[in-house]
Amino acid sequence: MNILFISTQLYPCKIGGVEIFNYYLINALARNHDIWVITSCNTSFNQKNINVIKINPKKFISQKLSVIYEHSKNILEIKDKIGIVHIPYMSRSWPYGCYLPILKKICDLPYILSLHGGAMLPWKPKFVHKLLFQNADAIIAVSETMKREYEKRSGREIKVIPPLIPFKKSGVSKSKLREKFGFKKDDKIILSLGSINKIKGSDILLNAFMLLGEDYIKNRQIRLLYVGDGVMKNNLKEEVNYNSFESYVKFLGNVSHEKVPEMFKLADIFVIPSMFEATPISLLEAMFNGLPIIGTNTEGITNLISANVNGLLFEKNNYKSLMNKIKKLISENDLMMKVGRKAEEYFKKSFNFENVVSDHIKLYEQVARKR
Repeated sequence: MNILFISTQLYPCKIGGVEIFNYYLINALARNHDIWVITSCNTSFNQKNINVIKINPKKFISQKLSVIYEHSKNILEIKDKIGIVHIPYMSRSWPYGCYLPILKKICDLPYILSLHGGAMLPWKPKFVHKLLFQNADAIIAVSETMKREYEKRSGREIKVIPPLIPFKKSGVSKSKLREKFGFKKDDKIILSLGSINKIKGSDILLNAFMLLGEDYIKNRQIRLLYVGDGVMKNNLKEEVNYNSFESYVKFLGNVSHEKVPEMFKLADIFVIPSMFEATPISLLEAMFNGLPIIGTNTEGITNLISANVNGLLFEKNNYKSLMNKIKKLISENDLMMKVGRKAEEYFKKSFNFENVVSDHIKLYEQVARKR
């Protein structure tokens, strides 16, 4: 089967869950299929049957107009070489609705929408989103929450496939990693990994950490590590400096996904304080690594974490609640060990990357048979 992926941004030039997932899915599908990728990124693949078509998203004054033109032009040029189009969709992906339904009719080219991103913003303009969904040959969502919301909006049946990638554990020892990144052997490291912004609750975590108090943090050798970048990063660094917490909080910035296993090996506790999530890859990877997890009591996280079983939950937007959960894990070593072990067991029982790849292929084949 010949598959076209339209992914204007793609790993490694964009380090985000959607972009990383698409990168690994494309690689896996290319083991047995010919793949075309339309992207603005300088992404290269080792496999010969992946054909990258690089576009210019700034061809015109309007970036959205540029993308519509570049996508349409390239699809028309390769329409005889592809059998199905795979589209990663997020709340602001309305430009797809301006050209995909038309190209589908002109070229008799089916397309699949894959719904990502946790925001689920209102549809604006509504009719364009609706046109995009109504003409899709199949729709995938990465979580049950997204499935329910978009089935209600579109009246379409949606299949859930989690955004899994082939995780790996670091082979470097914890002590060597701590030396490498400037931590002490006995430090208790709290890890936050992902975009540093409001919807991810990055400020909630910092407020909870500082509320522990310097004496408590110092006596128990607790450290907070932010891995990632985002619009709130500089503000949080200023707050850390203002409160003289530089010795206890480190901002590492973005790391390549190949180095992410080192971050999980380095850490003792993983915190995901988001306002809302779909199915977060970072949470799945923390579970894969057997880390004790503290997450927000919100959909997308509670689909994976059962309170006091395979993790702890705190009330959304409540840094005092998060502080208490951090204290609970720090003071109860047996609980830390138990929830970390249960998280890893749950992951092994529930998730498999090859099943994710297989589910995509089955859906492509179902759509092809209907043509």
